[in-house]
Amino acid sequence: MGYYGKLMKICCAMVGIGWLLTIHLARAGPPFVTEDPEPPPPGGWEINVPFIIERTPGETDMNTPLFDLNYGLPNIQLKLEIPVEIIHDDADGTVGGAGDLVLGVKWRFLNNERSQFQLGTYPQVLVPTGNHSRGLGQGGSAFEFPLIAQKNWDKWTLYGNVGYWWQAGAENRDYVYAGAVLERDINERLTLGVELFGNSPKERGRRSELAFNVGGIWKLNKHLNLLFTGGRDIVGDTHAMAYIGLQFLTK
Repeated sequence: MGYYGKLMKICCAMVGIGWLLTIHLARAGPPFVTEDPEPPPPGGWEINVPFIIERTPGETDMNTPLFDLNYGLPNIQLKLEIPVEIIHDDADGTVGGAGDLVLGVKWRFLNNERSQFQLGTYPQVLVPTGNHSRGLGQGGSAFEFPLIAQKNWDKWTLYGNVGYWWQAGAENRDYVYAGAVLERDINERLTLGVELFGNSPKERGRRSELAFNVGGIWKLNKHLNLLFTGGRDIVGDTHAMAYIGLQFLTK
């Protein structure tokens, strides 16, 4: 079994026993879907500017780019996410414009430095600012409430979350989701990881989804990281996804 095969096996085992638990190189979360409980340092900014693409049968969805702005307070992170969307339908052509805004507050309520274990929550609100009549945005507001945990040891990190999305909109459904990421510091500049995540159906007539990502973080300098992931579905409608972007850190 190869290196990533071993990582996936360990990750799946941890999910199976209920451990849904940052990395020493940089704060975790992006480029993975799964969030971690660690906020930026107080007074520090974490700005992620990725290009994200998802390909499903008949359609390609892109955030080109997405602006993910995060500000740190003591054990608190304030978030504003501003997407620029391009949707290409194989039958109807391409549309582009502003997507839905996301506002969030992350609260790390446990940080045990001795055991290197953290717990937190990260409620977020989606504001339907996209023009849904043109296919942009999801056409209704939404609210997310997750629980997040992480555990560090040696060069390894395991983190993850489990949560619930309440969604408005005629075709949308409320759904449960969960995810976990296992990462390893390869050297002082490179961290690699594997992610397993899934959710119950998000829309009427859709199936539950289960997918994986493989990716990491390459430290370019003290204040700049390159983020990258790629993955695909195991179960569900999403066939392929990719994320590449820059992370700017002020502290």
